[in-house]
Amino acid sequence: MKIVGILRGFPGLGRVVSGTEVITHFRDHYDAETLIFSYLQGEEYLKTKGIAPQYTVKSQDYSSIGIIPVSDFGEFIIQTVGNFKPDLILIDGEPLMVQCLKLVYPKIKMAVLLNPFDVDNPHNQKSSSIFFNDLYSRSDLAIVHGFSELKSLNGYKNLHTINTIIREEVISISSPFSKNKICCVLGGGTANGLKEFEDSTMDLASLFTVLPEYLPQFEYHIFCSGSLLFNRIAEKNRKGDISIHHNIESSDQYFKDSKLIITRAGRNMLSELLFLGIPTIAIPVGCKYRTKEQKANAKIVEIISQKKIIYFDIDSSVYDFVSLCKRMIKLNSRGITTWEPGNKKAIELIYNLIIS
Repeated sequence: MKIVGILRGFPGLGRVVSGTEVITHFRDHYDAETLIFSYLQGEEYLKTKGIAPQYTVKSQDYSSIGIIPVSDFGEFIIQTVGNFKPDLILIDGEPLMVQCLKLVYPKIKMAVLLNPFDVDNPHNQKSSSIFFNDLYSRSDLAIVHGFSELKSLNGYKNLHTINTIIREEVISISSPFSKNKICCVLGGGTANGLKEFEDSTMDLASLFTVLPEYLPQFEYHIFCSGSLLFNRIAEKNRKGDISIHHNIESSDQYFKDSKLIITRAGRNMLSELLFLGIPTIAIPVGCKYRTKEQKANAKIVEIISQKKIIYFDIDSSVYDFVSLCKRMIKLNSRGITTWEPGNKKAIELIYNLIIS
């Protein structure tokens, strides 16, 4: 069995994380030969998993919607796929490569991983929705994973909606009792992204930095990616009462022993927190598009978690934020959750496609 993965590498890590989980599962449990292509932050993430980069991108190799097939990187992927002769191509977040590879290699089976907002986004222009769905629907299997259950969409021959695919390292976390730690997890979506995204993420970090003054009995950590954001946060932390981390860290570093998590409202992060049952304050930040998506995520998860994960508006007062933190730390951490990730279902669907 041979599998090639082509996973979007910016501005966040959600695409590369989910795709890597699926591909490495086939490598480890089915003895599959695998190749994974990503770039920018995605490439850095792959390195943390011991996966060597295949290619170093240049600015002209990608656009705001991913890899450009006629670029040097796109041509390198196309040629490598032809030489490798995979049984399956798995793509996440790269719509142009779906179309291109289906044209060049129509007989190779292809699966795509999708965010519900990729295919059913009320905030997208109609023309954009038609365009992206036309590209993604060329796949042999479309797996939409997240919180929204989609009905069938026109043009897709084999579409399934499942819960979010999360990291195996999170699934394997035992249930340690919470200790005296409060963490702010800012995710991976600031490097190589819009300035607006970085600034709004900085607003979230700044809000977090007020907590030691009001709740001095706790230990505080901020986890971010990228030196620019790290340096800006460090300027706010002149008292030194918060530990700041700027590398891509193991999930144990911020999930284990945490009394409370404050984070953006990205799909993958909220799914992992929902699975673990950690009390969480979810604050949508980013550009206009991402804020709407994150707000929808936070409101859905607030219901699923029975308010163990709470939506909070970044424009609310410091008083309201501190009051909510005081309320959330009183909750029993690591409560039993009935929400199950979509990993097993995704593996089953892809395996059935490969052997069909």
